[in-house]
Parts: sequence; structure tokens; C-alpha cells
Amino acid sequence: MSVARQIVLAAVDDNLCARVKEHLTPAEWTVVVVRDADEARAAAQPDSAHLFLVDTNLGAGPVRDICSAIRSSSRAQIAIIAIIDSYTEILDNLMEATVDDILISPFTVFSLLARLNAQMKRITTAEQLDFKVRDSWTLINITSRLVGKGDLLYSLYDMVTILASELGANRGSVVLVRQQGDLGLVIASSDNREIQDLIINLDAYPEIRTVVSSRQPLIVTDVSDSPVLKDVLPTLQSMKVRSIALFPIVEENHVLGVIFLRYCEQRGDFHQRELVFCQTVANATAIALRNHEITESLRRKDQQIAQVQSEARNRLAALKPYENFFMSSMDGLMVLSDSGVVVFVNPEGAALFGLPPERIKGVPFASLLPESQGDRFESLIERSERGIRGAVDLDIVQVDGDETHDKVISVSCTLLGDEGMTLLTIRDVTGERLTARRLLEAQEQLIRSEKQTAIMELAGAAAHELNQPLTSVLTSLAIFKRLANDGVETPLRLLEAMEQEVDRMTAIIRKLSSLTDYTTRQYVGDARIVDLEGSARKSRTEADRK
Repeated sequence: MSVARQIVLAAVDDNLCARVKEHLTPAEWTVVVVRDADEARAAAQPDSAHLFLVDTNLGAGPVRDICSAIRSSSRAQIAIIAIIDSYTEILDNLMEATVDDILISPFTVFSLLARLNAQMKRITTAEQLDFKVRDSWTLINITSRLVGKGDLLYSLYDMVTILASELGANRGSVVLVRQQGDLGLVIASSDNREIQDLIINLDAYPEIRTVVSSRQPLIVTDVSDSPVLKDVLPTLQSMKVRSIALFPIVEENHVLGVIFLRYCEQRGDFHQRELVFCQTVANATAIALRNHEITESLRRKDQQIAQVQSEARNRLAALKPYENFFMSSMDGLMVLSDSGVVVFVNPEGAALFGLPPERIKGVPFASLLPESQGDRFESLIERSERGIRGAVDLDIVQVDGDETHDKVISVSCTLLGDEGMTLLTIRDVTGERLTARRLLEAQEQLIRSEKQTAIMELAGAAAHELNQPLTSVLTSLAIFKRLANDGVETPLRLLEAMEQEVDRMTAIIRKLSSLTDYTTRQYVGDARIVDLEGSARKSRTEADRK
């Protein structure tokens, strides 16, 4: 709240009144002059004035009456400054009148302004403290309702009613928003306790969509001057709405809805304390909505657990004839109910998961698997229900004290009787799969070595076979050049060109002869060919290292 720069001067001396106005008018202070206690009482209404100058020349009795009238009429923070002619003047009467400061006349403009500014600073600080205390108690009142054991919707009604009253709004409401952003649900409204499920189309509420998309408060002090509301302005004007304020209800970066305040009288901008107060209430509302969701979820989970435990006890009775066989099996065995809950596990099966049997019985088998393996197990169950026998490898984590181990288990399943139960046979195949993987890697390495050997042999054979005819061609070209002494230029150029190409072929043969490894490169389409240049470079590099 901003404090008005208005001073009430209680005095009958016109010269004093003129001097005060002369000093304060340039400093943009407004001076209101009163003559007696009744006028002072009328001027001391809440939020109308904070500073009072009282001339003690009015007399001890009138000064006491004026000060008493000011104190009894104003609920706001105020300050009374007595103007005296000396320190000894009616000091006892001033103490009885409970003044906050004194100003000795005659005074300078500096001393007057210093007294006024000091008292204004004290008043502002006191008001801020009062607001903090008041906001704290209001927040305690609101949050105690939101986290109480009563009906959440009625608690939201109480919250929004308190909030609207505190901020002077004509109507406050809580609106939840669907993730699709098309519809809203009014679950609480301060003007009607029974509104708890009013569906609204958000096409008619661009202000709500703006807050949801920005996740920031929206304050519109004048709806007629807002680009956001231009399409719905006639509707707002017909409802006599002049100002609005919306605050997002955010939970983990997702906007659940808004707190919506409407004003029939235009109000000014929200001060910082009001913004913080409203957003704190919105955050508390988000927590209440989340806690309500968690409570409902836990209640449903408790019901599911009770049902599972009852089901497990009933199923276990049907397994008694098979108990000795299961307990002595070398393989891990589990029996699942028709809902996938473990109703029996033998010691070997529990050991595969590194858990005691009592930790496994009564829980869904899928919860023992990493999330990435759930679909593979479900596929196995579906094939089994269609009569297709088989097994599937699943990656699990075995818990061994404080240590964990990655394991691979092979799981096969069979329908057990007519009770809808499933028998799982489980084997640890971690070692087998590791051996198979190493064997496959060895085979791939052998194939690569055989390919490399074949390439080397082919390169050596090609170099050997091409070397002799190329040597013969080079010899023939040299003799032919010596015989061509007639100086004809064209045959000589042809001979030189042929000689250059033969030299290129000789270089290729040298590269083939030096190959110890090979690389390939793209040729045409998807085909690849040996990269002689790259392979020769690689072979030379390896030779240099040796």
C-alpha cells in the first residue's frame, strides 16, 4: 500500500498554516487544516491521512482532545508531531497526549521535512511489518484448510473466498485445465459454494489460455485496454468486469489450472507483496491437489494389495500337491496367478533374483524385471496362451547383499491346471550366453582373417601373373623407340603414352605385392571394391612401425 503524501494540520494561527503550506507545497505535500477535535476526527479516517501536525498553542485541553480523536478514529499507522515554542512548554500535557515527535517553532523547511520523512519511514516500515504478519496469518488459515482432512472441493471454496475477500475481489474461482487446453473445469467459486464441476470452453477465456501457455500471472487493470481480451470485451462489459487477475497453479512445470479474480471496480496494479501472496496461495493449491491425487492413488493401491494377498492365499492352497516337486527342482520355478502375481516360488527361483522367497511372493512378476524387459515377458505369456511353446531370454539385476550383478535368465511358461495359473521355469543362462557370444566373435574374427588371407593370396597371384607380360611389353616398347629414328612425332607420342600407362600398371603391381592388409571403398551402387591406395598406405605404415 502506498502512503498518501497528505498532512493534517491542527492549528488556529493563520500565519503558522501559511508557513507550513509554503514549506510543503513545493515538496508535493497536501496540507489539510482542521480547527478542533471533531474536524481532526473526520480527517483521521483509515487510509486517508498518516501525518498530523498539532499546534500546542491551541491549549492543553484541545491538544489532548485532538490527539485522542486522531488515535481513536484511525486504524492505520499514524504519527502526531507537536509544534511547540520551547522544550519546557506543557511537556506533561504532550506526554499525556501521546505525540510521536516535536517540532520547535520557529522552524526551517529542512527541520520540518526531516521530521516528516523520518515519521513516514517509520510508518512505512510498520505497515510492511503489519502486512507480513497479516499475510502470514492468512496463509496459515488458507493452508490449514487445504491440507485438512475435510472435502478438498469445499476447502478450495474456503480458500478462494478468503483470497477474494483479502484482495477486495468481487469473485474468485479455481479453474482446472485439461492437458489438451480446450476445456476448463470450475471446481470452486467464491459466489456459489455448490459450484464444483462447471465445464467451460476455453475459447471464451483467452486470459486463461494466456496464463497456461506462459505459466506467469496475468494482471489486467483495465479490461477495455487489453489486447488479450479484445474478442471477449463485450461479454466482460456486460458482466460489469473492470479488472482481472489470474495466477497459475503449477505442479512440476505443468499448469494444472488458475486462480481467477474478477473486480467490478477498476483497481490499480498489484504490489509486490500481493503478487507474492497470491502466487504462494496458488502453489499451496497445487500441493493440495497433488496430495489429494496421491491419497486417492494410495487408497486404490491398498485395495489392490489386499485383493492380491487374498488371491495369493487362495491360490496357494491349490498348489499343495505340487509343493515337494517344486521345492526339490534344480530349476527355478514360479507360479503366477491369472493377474500375474507370484503365489509360489521355490528356493532356486528366489536365488536367481537374489531375494528371499517371502520378498517375492505376493508381488507382480513384472515388477521383478527391468522396465525394458516387460514387453518381452508379456509376449511370452501371450504366445503361451495361444498354445505356442517357447522360451525367452530376459536381462535382470540380481541383488547380492550390497552388490548387484547383471544376469540373463531363460524363462519358459506353461498353463497350470484350470485355475488360470501359469508355471514359469527359470534357468540362469548367463554363462551360456557369454560363451555363445565369445564363440560368435571368434567365428567372425576367423572369417575376417580368411578373407584377408584370400585377398593377400589373390593380390600376390595377380602381381606375379601380370609382372612377366608387363616386362615383355616394356622391353618391346624400348626396342620400338630405338627403331623409330625417322623423327615422326605422332608415333613417338603414342609410344610415350603407352609407356606411361605401362608404368602405372607396374606401380599397381608393386602395391599388390606389398599388401599385408586391405581396406575397401564404395564403387557403384551398394558394391564395394578393394582400395589399393589406402591398403598400400596402411601396409607401409604397419611395416614402418615394425
